[in-house]
Amino acid sequence: MKTESPIIHFNGEWLWLGNIGHSMAVVAFIAAIVSAVFYFWHEKTGLSRDLNLARRLFQLHVFSVVAMFVVLFIAIFYHRYEYYYAWRHSSNALPVYYMISCFWEGQEGSFLLWLFWNGLIGLILQRVAKNWESPVMVVIAFAQIALSSMLIGFHWGEFSLGSSPFDLLREQRPDFLEIPILGQLGVENYLQLFKDGNGLNQLLQNYWMVIHPPTLFLGFATAIVPFAYSLASLWRKNDRGWIPIALIWSLVCVGILGLGIIMGGFWAYESLSFGGYWAWDPVENASLMPWLIMASAAHMLIITKSTGRHVFTSHLLVQLSFWLVLYATFLTRSGILGDSSVHSFTDLGLSGQLLLFLLAFLALALVVVLQGKQRKWALECIPSLFLIPMAIAYGIESPENLALFNQWLKGLGTILFLGWLVFYLFVLFQRTKANLGDESILSREFWMFLGSMFLILSLVQVFAGTSIPVFNKLFGYKTAVPTAADYNRIQLWLAMPIMLLMSLGYWFKFRETELSTLKKPLFVIVLASVVITFLLGFGFGIESAKFLLFLFLGVTLVISSGLYGYKKKRFEWLRWGGNIVHIGFGVLLIGVLVSSVNKHILTASNEGIDLAPEIDSKGNQDNKGIKFNRENQLLYKGKSKQLQGYTATYIEHIQGVGNDSIDKYFKVLFLNKDESGKTLDSFVLMPKTQNNPKMGLLAEPSTRHFLHKDIFTHVGYESGMDRNEPFSNFRLDTIGFYRPFITQTGKVVMRIDSIIRSVNGDGLSIVLIVKAKRLQDSIWLRPAVLINEKTGSFNSVPAEDNRFGIMLSILNIQITDLTPNSNNIRFVIQSGEKTPVWDYIVIQVIAFPWINLVWAGTIIMVFGFILAILNRIRKQKQLTI
Repeated sequence: MKTESPIIHFNGEWLWLGNIGHSMAVVAFIAAIVSAVFYFWHEKTGLSRDLNLARRLFQLHVFSVVAMFVVLFIAIFYHRYEYYYAWRHSSNALPVYYMISCFWEGQEGSFLLWLFWNGLIGLILQRVAKNWESPVMVVIAFAQIALSSMLIGFHWGEFSLGSSPFDLLREQRPDFLEIPILGQLGVENYLQLFKDGNGLNQLLQNYWMVIHPPTLFLGFATAIVPFAYSLASLWRKNDRGWIPIALIWSLVCVGILGLGIIMGGFWAYESLSFGGYWAWDPVENASLMPWLIMASAAHMLIITKSTGRHVFTSHLLVQLSFWLVLYATFLTRSGILGDSSVHSFTDLGLSGQLLLFLLAFLALALVVVLQGKQRKWALECIPSLFLIPMAIAYGIESPENLALFNQWLKGLGTILFLGWLVFYLFVLFQRTKANLGDESILSREFWMFLGSMFLILSLVQVFAGTSIPVFNKLFGYKTAVPTAADYNRIQLWLAMPIMLLMSLGYWFKFRETELSTLKKPLFVIVLASVVITFLLGFGFGIESAKFLLFLFLGVTLVISSGLYGYKKKRFEWLRWGGNIVHIGFGVLLIGVLVSSVNKHILTASNEGIDLAPEIDSKGNQDNKGIKFNRENQLLYKGKSKQLQGYTATYIEHIQGVGNDSIDKYFKVLFLNKDESGKTLDSFVLMPKTQNNPKMGLLAEPSTRHFLHKDIFTHVGYESGMDRNEPFSNFRLDTIGFYRPFITQTGKVVMRIDSIIRSVNGDGLSIVLIVKAKRLQDSIWLRPAVLINEKTGSFNSVPAEDNRFGIMLSILNIQITDLTPNSNNIRFVIQSGEKTPVWDYIVIQVIAFPWINLVWAGTIIMVFGFILAILNRIRKQKQLTI
């Protein structure tokens, strides 16, 4: 007779919490589907009943998303480690603000954050979209369906839909139930072994990571609104009515997404040790791509609103910006960038679902733009394109045949995708083309269009370089990802015409401009820019012709934008938004130029240090090792080192306590003196290292901020990481007070100077004060012994000093009289020796001149975007009154 396995009731689990979370995920998913259906029917029928139901269901969806948010935070805040997400990303030691960061460390939390922002935007649109609500909300609800599916966590055999943040630890890691000690505790008590979590990634334990990801995801979320209005206008065949609202939301997206990107740069500058704020990492590029295209789209929408031209281009750029958001999501969360980015996510089995997410919106756009029989044909064919390959793959049993089919499918899929793209662009162009004649070269729209095209060229290079891992994965290539220098070399020349066109564009009028009206302002701008560029170039020490040209165009952009605002708008500050954004952009680019070109490594030297290997295992030159040795300096504790412009002294290291016990803070004094020895400047920096058992050495920089520069430091190695050499050359001496004794080699002479006695609850503590002398240097050692008067135990506490390479330990005490002057007191002392090692750090010090211009330019741009958005909202309200 077959016996069933007994059902195990696990102790201490809050199953009700996860059940609520799972239930809310299902409700959110279903409510989004039904809401989309009723919004669709309202667009077809116009019945208010359908609209009301759609609204209530979407509100139910948002309520469910908020409930999921609250449930997940409860699991993290109350340390409910029976839930895998809480265990994987949090720990008892985290303060509340870092517990919030735990939300977006994992993929599921990131999708939940995105879902939340989309839901909030949907509620806003329910109030402001007015007669556009139904078609726009169909698109928003469709996105919520896709995002909600990422969090369902439904599994049926080999099929899975999403990954739930409410999965139990024992379900995700069943191997944990096989830990041997559970044989004694009982499997049902497994939570007794998980009193603490895995912890938040140390690099994310920074205040910028509390606000940077939500800002970035809000920027991603806002990209859907112009996209939704674009599809809604194609659905309704209304080519102009969508433009003003889409323009407002495009400005919101560019402003928020840009702010999020810069926040990420500041986090990298403060927390990472590569020495900068932008490394052209593929994950950084993934957020930059939609910003570039949305900035181009915003300018194109202005042209379309003012002249009626470029409707096709406005649709295309707005849609492309959202598709790039989806593509960026696929890149960063499919695991495809794992080998080429330092902060991409690993694959949770969602890569196929993420790809379907992207393709679904591409298919939606195609269905909307087609009409009549073509739309019906598309609705029949598109599901077949997805289902037929899945059915064929399911029927193939041989792994070799399946691999061959997948290779064939990749090639055919790429051809079909490119064919779809060409067909879609053709149909979209046919739907939106307008015969308005050629643009005048003396019109503002001509120069704005040209500037937008250069933004797109910038995108093309970033897209191509960032997508290399995708091509490698698809076709088995091994193409190297471009370096930061590769990007900089091309983007430098693309940024210059963009600045030039931004400077000129304002001075032209839409449709036609009298050339005579431009001569005076342009002459003033050029003259002022030449003078200021000469002064700044001299002050910044910029000599290269291409960098001087870049500086000139940056200065021209600032002067031109400011002068146009003053001449045309005077003190109507609400109208200054675009000008202020352009001024901020110019200041930011000037800051990027100066801080990068004049970046000065103060620890650089031709001699370098001899620490990193300069020849690899194959006998080839190791450029990374050479670079490390030439750009870092060795600072011994207590010894000053002359750097370029400063004298640096490593004073001490401070060990972290409690939760920071594996952290070390290195106190380094910097002095700048003139020729007479007068101190001009002095400050202390404390770069931190953490010898993390999971991630190796993590270095956190320490920076001194001045108005005109930053002094940036980070420690790349420290003496505590050296192999710990054991003591040897042991020697025993029985010695009394004030009598000299030596080590085995005779290199260190010692003498007991005094004794400290104290009584505690367990017995007597005796500490010897021993002076050790080596050549002209001396130190104090304090070996101790603890004598338990109850048990008679004798515990020795050795004293060590790495700099002298010496150890002393009290092995016994021969006591006949405790008077220090007595000759009858003897201590049996063991001494040991090893190679003397000074405490040291390997430090890199970098001066970033005028880096504050980067941050100042960002702040100016954000202020400008706020004014521009408010001004557009004001104008839109005036039109609807």
